[in-house]
Amino acid sequence: MKVGIISDIHGNIKALEAVLQELKNKNIEKIIVLGDLIGGAPMSEKVVQKIMVLQDKLIIVKGNRETHLIEGLPEVVHDEKFKVTQEQKDAHKYLGSELSDKSKQFIENLPRKIECEIEGKKIYVSHYPLDSKGKFRKHIKKPNSQECEELFSGIDADIYLYGHTHIENYHIINGKMYINPGALGCPGKTDLAPYGILNIENEKVTYEQSYAKYNVQEVIDYMKKTQFPGYKGTLKLFYGTSE
Repeated sequence: MKVGIISDIHGNIKALEAVLQELKNKNIEKIIVLGDLIGGAPMSEKVVQKIMVLQDKLIIVKGNRETHLIEGLPEVVHDEKFKVTQEQKDAHKYLGSELSDKSKQFIENLPRKIECEIEGKKIYVSHYPLDSKGKFRKHIKKPNSQECEELFSGIDADIYLYGHTHIENYHIINGKMYINPGALGCPGKTDLAPYGILNIENEKVTYEQSYAKYNVQEVIDYMKKTQFPGYKGTLKLFYGTSE
């Protein structure tokens, strides 16, 4: 079975559409979505509606953005290292107004983790590895092999899938796979949307890191035109640009 892996869409419908088209062209049978559908580009409603249409072929968990939407924005993030700014609070409020009640209900019903089996392989799915209390473990931007083992310690699986850090990362350790496909909706200074493909067949598993090209400038121009709260910070952080 071919399985697509996507994460951190962050409201970028153009990047999502480009990746979904490639997955369709490659005859992908199932798609695993690792959270953070929303926040970022001001097209989160379109992203959620697109995902909802596809949900019969999806395995999907909520990310920190979805959790914050439902539970409220915390005062600090990333191991309590960074205090949330007023600009981020304003952006969060705008995001809530952007989403329909139907989309919010869909988001609220998403689990924070899923442990499933595909073709005999046990797969752990979460936006980022969780501890026994359901909290994110120590935030590591690009964990090495040893750090991956530590982050997922106590979790029994053959394949561990996560996102959140926005950086592609792939390790095989003692026959187990640790995969972060990168942030689909946060291109930096590129015009590429990263995603992954798992091929599971006859107990053999291979992973392919892939990239879909799309018109990033169209998204940037739309963000500048909309001028939603925090758009300058989002352009700098997610797109490597500013006004």
